[in-house]
Amino acid sequence: MVDLIFVVNNTHDFHQENLTINPDHYSSIRYLGASVLSSVQTSFGANVYFNTHITVDNLMFKYGIIDVKDFRQDLQSWYTLYIAGRLQKPVLVLRDEGLSDLVMHNLRSAVHAALLQLPEKFSEIDLYIAIAGLSYRGDFRMIIGEDKNKVANIVQPQIEKFRTLYTPVFKSMSDRLSINSFLEQDKSSESKLYHLQRLPQNLKNILFRSYKNKLNNDRILEDLAKQDDVSKIVRNGICRIVFYSSLMQSIKGIPTAGLLKSVVYSYSKLNKMVKSMFL
Repeated sequence: MVDLIFVVNNTHDFHQENLTINPDHYSSIRYLGASVLSSVQTSFGANVYFNTHITVDNLMFKYGIIDVKDFRQDLQSWYTLYIAGRLQKPVLVLRDEGLSDLVMHNLRSAVHAALLQLPEKFSEIDLYIAIAGLSYRGDFRMIIGEDKNKVANIVQPQIEKFRTLYTPVFKSMSDRLSINSFLEQDKSSESKLYHLQRLPQNLKNILFRSYKNKLNNDRILEDLAKQDDVSKIVRNGICRIVFYSSLMQSIKGIPTAGLLKSVVYSYSKLNKMVKSMFL
């Protein structure tokens, strides 16, 4: 199944026009009108509305709709890490619309977060798996419903594409990241602070709120950089973001996709999960 994401300027107007052109793409919730569809999209979850199991000329795909302001917010601050996570992997951009700087910002954030969770020495594939796995941290579907080898299966066939995607980011961090036959990073407190300071704002806010000592935000990051378990702390922060957004988005998928499509989709996911357990 091909996944598409449409970033639109006005969610209500998109649904209203799409209901006229492609009413069969929607579940029975379409009878409530574009205003309700737009409200359902933005009320909870990841601010994305998906139409699934759409078939055109033997091609099956699903497409998600997200408002450009929500798209910007997620890539910049990791508000849900739902769309940001998708764009941390190789994708085909059909139309740029001036969002390339924001996409690059998201890639840099992914590298900062991944490096904080990796040891001093690691392989290139270790880095890409750490990056690709960010948006699955805390995803309840990884417990039941997803292929247990999903992250590795995303990375291994696309090593060259990941390398092309992230090489510009690596070059900008050459003073802290050495790339030879293996990768080596500076794990000093100073370097960890450098990465912590460049994490997306929503993730940093979670770190601040969970910190027991009453310090200002800059001092909290300085203190975290000195802790041996900073990788675990960052990982737990990411888990908190992903768990809520993935759970609410999945619940939203029941009325938006329709019960039958939801059952078929869930069965397919469970089937993949079971097969992966015996490979």
